[in-house]
Amino acid sequence: MQYFLDFMGRLHPLIVHLPIGFILLALLLEFSKNKFKEADKVVRFIMLWVILSGSFSLLSGYLQYTQEGYLWKTVERHFYLGIITLLLSLGFFIFLRNRTFLNRIPRIFFPISLLVSIIITGHLGGNITHGEDHLTAPLKAFSSDFLEDKSKAKEFSLNERNFKEQPLYSAVVAPILSKKCVSCHNTKRTKGGLQMHSFEAILKGGKNGAVVNFDNPELSELLVRIHLPETEKKHMPPKSKKQLTKAEIRLINYWIEVGAPEKQTLGQLGIKRELIAPFLKKEEVKFYPDLGLDTPDPEIIQSIASKGLIISPVKRGANLLTISTLNLPEFNTTQLEELLVIQKHLVSIDLSYSAVDDSVFEVLSQFPNLVQIKLNQTQITGKDLHLLSRLVYLKKLYMVETALNGETLSALQEFPSIEQVFVFQPDRNIIEEVELSPDLQAIIEFGDALLPLLTNEKESD
Repeated sequence: MQYFLDFMGRLHPLIVHLPIGFILLALLLEFSKNKFKEADKVVRFIMLWVILSGSFSLLSGYLQYTQEGYLWKTVERHFYLGIITLLLSLGFFIFLRNRTFLNRIPRIFFPISLLVSIIITGHLGGNITHGEDHLTAPLKAFSSDFLEDKSKAKEFSLNERNFKEQPLYSAVVAPILSKKCVSCHNTKRTKGGLQMHSFEAILKGGKNGAVVNFDNPELSELLVRIHLPETEKKHMPPKSKKQLTKAEIRLINYWIEVGAPEKQTLGQLGIKRELIAPFLKKEEVKFYPDLGLDTPDPEIIQSIASKGLIISPVKRGANLLTISTLNLPEFNTTQLEELLVIQKHLVSIDLSYSAVDDSVFEVLSQFPNLVQIKLNQTQITGKDLHLLSRLVYLKKLYMVETALNGETLSALQEFPSIEQVFVFQPDRNIIEEVELSPDLQAIIEFGDALLPLLTNEKESD
């Protein structure tokens, strides 16, 4: 019987359009009755169907209210206006039979009243299903755009950088419940008398009591319901709704196990990263900057390539360029200056195995958008290395197998965006030549990592 009542209630959104359609058809005939013969009989016949379908619509609407957990104050005005519409339809039907007490009322009263009634009743119904601003929201959006109001509430996004600073409830638990549970448990719909739109509402519980058991967390009704087999009637969310993922269930479990806190942060709770990992959104960090440069002159690119330099865009369609002197072992600093014609477009340059020396740092510092520089197997010592601190986008610097003076590495402390520096030297260990801060040691690859000896290994004499 319960399933039948649920079914009948859910027919309401479909059935309710029948009396509305019949009323509109009747009003269309009523306002043009002079053009049709026996219009009164046709209108009366249509109003009979308004009464029948309207009665069924009221019944299904009431069943939907009782079965779906809507609050009475939410549906009250819609329900009463539905009754008024039905009574007006009945009155108009009787009026059209003539010689009744209702014929003392001006005929125009019924069609005008019915028109106003279905407009208001329909609007109130829309408020229930779509929210009270379902008509005005698009107008608000239009006015905001028209007035260039770009202010929007920031939506929290859990990410690698700040997730430990966020409260477990508001950052993760509340969004999960909002997505999977609040549609049936809110201020307008309260299945089982339970609301889940706020922390206080969850603690309050529903008709059957609290859903969070602080004494025995594993017996919390909220956990019991989400762990029931999906085929069970009491399983939540209902089978017809979008289900919780395993990661979401594990997170809600954890939240209840630690006492369902509202304010404590993920860091304060010491939550394991693997538990929160599915909810982290890593910020996409682009290696190369978005500079919005115009396309470089094709003739200049062709001229550079004709000299034996390997020049290409960092990716198809990009206006950022990379250059390599791999085919030019005699390439020197003077020749590098000739590339300043494309200084803004050049983001990566490989001068490995070339004839450049320490004078190269002054020239390289004039390429403002360099992100990567390779100076492997060159004669640089690192003198004037500090000049590269002018390069705000420089992330990677390669100086492997060079005459590098370890003391010059301290200049890297002033590089604004540096992420990795490679300085491996096969014949010496630079790290022993200079004292560096822990921050610098973390980004410099010295290439001195040694594998531990096996227990059965012996060092050679």
